[in-house]
Amino acid sequence: MAAIAAKLGMSKQAERPDADDRTLFWLDTYWLAARGRPHTHGIPLPLPPLDIIDLIEKLELPAESDEAVAVICAMDDAWIRWKDSQQKKPSKAKVAH
Repeated sequence: MAAIAAKLGMSKQAERPDADDRTLFWLDTYWLAARGRPHTHGIPLPLPPLDIIDLIEKLELPAESDEAVAVICAMDDAWIRWKDSQQKKPSKAKVAH
């Protein structure tokens, strides 16, 4: 694992930030929703709002559907922007010295 982490530039482990229960709830819910993320040609697509609603209802999570869609979609939009920015950076393998 250390070799993989070093290859990914993650050799220094970051400490988990302090978070309240509500923040942890949304992080965990996002993690669950993202496991069903659709992809096309290897590109991650946004999480479908109806999938978020189904997740909330089927798991009987303590959130209203409209709140869940708003929060999870905002988190997903931020993740997609981050992912896009990472793909635009030149990789170390592509840069020859």
